[in-house]
Amino acid sequence: MRLVIISAASVILVVASAASGVSAQAAPEDLSGVRVAIVPSYNAQICNESRTALYNMFTWMNASVEIIDKDDILAGDLWDYEVLSIPEGLGPFIENYLGDDAIREIKDWVAAGGSYVGVRGSAAIAVNKSYYEGTHSTFRLGLVNGTSSQVYGLGEFEVVDIVLNQQIPGLDLSTFGENITMLFETGRWFQADEGQEITIIGDYSETGQPAVIAAEYGQGNCFLSSPHFEYEEDSDRDGTDYLDEYEDSTSEWPFVLKIVRWLVDTSASIVQPSVPVELIVLGLGGAGVAVVILAAVVTRWKR
Repeated sequence: MRLVIISAASVILVVASAASGVSAQAAPEDLSGVRVAIVPSYNAQICNESRTALYNMFTWMNASVEIIDKDDILAGDLWDYEVLSIPEGLGPFIENYLGDDAIREIKDWVAAGGSYVGVRGSAAIAVNKSYYEGTHSTFRLGLVNGTSSQVYGLGEFEVVDIVLNQQIPGLDLSTFGENITMLFETGRWFQADEGQEITIIGDYSETGQPAVIAAEYGQGNCFLSSPHFEYEEDSDRDGTDYLDEYEDSTSEWPFVLKIVRWLVDTSASIVQPSVPVELIVLGLGGAGVAVVILAAVVTRWKR
């Protein structure tokens, strides 16, 4: 640890920063030490069942998981977390529940280093333009400049093959093979605008269109999947029997864990923007006694 000391009268400010002399730690294989916030969204079965499955999925990943609401976001509590996930639901209803101020706070948080995880409707609102059921519309969250469009040629509910991209720098998906199966529910595909960079994680095998993507937003990033990854159709560990009538014998949870770990490790550390320094040390006389006061909320150090 390198200490940069700035003295002023009897007050000494000590700013801690990472130094090259500190040995690198091995990257965790789960989400131990990562705090995940889940926003419940509006009250409907699809939101509530998805919230339950997301909570159990992130808990299985060894994350510290908490349910927060839009009032918590407006109070600034989102800055205590590294990851935010919103359950599935109808995109316009999700945005209406959040409101403009909470949406703006989420965007600021992601831009500062947060990682947003969206599925189906909560993935759709993270793309600023929408074409669905013949209607063009826009979403206010809009972390990605592009269009999410309705997928044609698949059933309303169908277990589909997603062809994985094995050429993503820093993200090794080879352990999952060429394809992974996921539950599709009247979903979308994603297309970036010119100048917007996205990482295509997987395509629908039947249409060749991007189904699962990631993108950077400021110092943070997002993971967006139109197919469901939160449900375990072959297991009770998701805490719900919702959509269990569809047969998918493989689990997407290890796949999602790999991606979220990658998001967290490649985004900036979240620091409460209103606090200028990490540590304040107050010198007390010539005896060399010091009191260390933690003055900034630093929820993640770069690994």
